[in-house]
Amino acid sequence: MRPLSFSQPSSNLLTINSDLFRCFGTDSADYRIYPATDYFIEAFDVHTYLAWLGRRKSGYLRRPLSLYVHIPFCSSLCYFCHCNQIVSQDSDTIENYLNYLSREIRLQGRYLKNDPRVEQIYFGGGTPTVLEEPQLHSLMQDIRQHFNLIEPGEFSIEIDSRLMANRSMQALKEIGFNSAIIGVQDFDRSVQQSIHRNQTEEETLHAIRDARLAGFKTIRVELIFGLPNQTVEKFAYTLGKIIASSPNQIYLTNYNYSPEKFKAQRHIDQTNLPASETSQEMQILAINQLLEAGYVHIGMNYYAQKDHSLTQAQRQGRLHYGLQGYSVYPESDHIAMGVSAIGSIGPALSQNHCDLSKYYDSIERDILPVMRGIEPSADDLVRRSVMQALICHSVLIFESVETFFPIDFKRYFATELQELLFYERAGLITLDDEEVTVTPKGQLFIGNICKVFDKYLRNRRQRLNHSTLI
Repeated sequence: MRPLSFSQPSSNLLTINSDLFRCFGTDSADYRIYPATDYFIEAFDVHTYLAWLGRRKSGYLRRPLSLYVHIPFCSSLCYFCHCNQIVSQDSDTIENYLNYLSREIRLQGRYLKNDPRVEQIYFGGGTPTVLEEPQLHSLMQDIRQHFNLIEPGEFSIEIDSRLMANRSMQALKEIGFNSAIIGVQDFDRSVQQSIHRNQTEEETLHAIRDARLAGFKTIRVELIFGLPNQTVEKFAYTLGKIIASSPNQIYLTNYNYSPEKFKAQRHIDQTNLPASETSQEMQILAINQLLEAGYVHIGMNYYAQKDHSLTQAQRQGRLHYGLQGYSVYPESDHIAMGVSAIGSIGPALSQNHCDLSKYYDSIERDILPVMRGIEPSADDLVRRSVMQALICHSVLIFESVETFFPIDFKRYFATELQELLFYERAGLITLDDEEVTVTPKGQLFIGNICKVFDKYLRNRRQRLNHSTLI
């Protein structure tokens, strides 16, 4: 796949106006997983998962490994959260979970013995830094004992800066982590109170500074806009402070208010949410400020400094996009460990039990705690490939797809190509007989462009339209 050349800041991006956001919205679909977990089925069980592991062992799927370790515990409930978390600071509860997690690590290691090396590790949550440093050290030791880690790989941990007064970034670095993901909401007190997360400016900036001093090769700040009681002025202040702290990456995301799906969000007063026009102003402000500060828009709302490995990989056409976002590492099999964790073996996707008691019961019986998953159809795979090309390379060459899949691209995607004309008229893509090219402006809406190829979304909309007509 040939890479695109980007010169940033682009005048195309700096002149973005609210008309585009009114048309396409500030929300963007995130296609790290396709098909989405809504379509996972329980017929995909541990036996199906082991069959896919067997194909790895036979050499049919010999890809590098990436490990995801889920730590579900949080010290308090954040109302905006959409993660699977358990609010607890009880040491016995946490220690009990870690014992089972350690057993799962050993169990997975047994099935993957003498397999390819691990290039990536991601500790997510919940709040991984709710654990004491000896507990994190013990988990990493378990991983090193049962898996073959390459050095240097990308070993990431999500960090709650509120807890770092009693933790050491240097200790985390010595444990083995080299990439820090730090969540930031808004430094304004009223916004923090509305989402039940009091995280001071000082705590956050110290965490970024300490990670840099400890020698973390990547510091990513995840910044949210569209939160309750947030204004353009408040967001501008937070954004300015974050840019001045110079993290390697900034992930900019619009707050998704879905109380019907996430119970914690039911604590939020919907009347305090900013109007969509205000959220659009925040996003336009962020885009302009980030590009003017020298950050490069990678895609999917990820921004990276010009000399970062992601930016270099984008220029060279080496980007990959998967369960943990963008990566410079080749496509991996993701081994999921911990309650509710999501992983992949080859094209197949799986999820562990979300219920803690069921998770424990599986481990007690020496069975991998797989709850559900999906074996993608041929159609799923071709659509996933198309989305990956758009997200990673901003170019979709029809012949390249036809090389890997036995289809006539223009005939197979006749409906989708017709719908893409709307995006072409908006200046988000260029479209000809051989390829689709995403413009720099279109990169801001790459999730929307990918939606055109999402057959599950299309079918759901058709069912809703049919129900409305009836």
